[in-house]
Amino acid sequence: MTDRKRAADAAESPEGAAEARSLAERALHEQAAGRLDEADRLLAQAQELDPDAVAEVLLEHDAARAPDARLQHLADQDVEKVLPRIKPGSA
Repeated sequence: MTDRKRAADAAESPEGAAEARSLAERALHEQAAGRLDEADRLLAQAQELDPDAVAEVLLEHDAARAPDARLQHLADQDVEKVLPRIKPGSA
């Protein structure tokens, strides 16, 4: 049996989807811990098992974060540069 056939069979089974979800979640944990090579490896492995399950995990992860959450400090700095400060009593 080829690797592609095994991956296709795993994607069709609930166990394959669960394994892909688990791997994707572990990959996000590794990424947060700064272990990017391990995160990439786990995501690639999960992707082979069930791309839809991986996409679901990533969407759930993104939905749990505020828009631009990681860049909020930089966004605040940009606003400070672009918009003038309004001082009370000035008109």
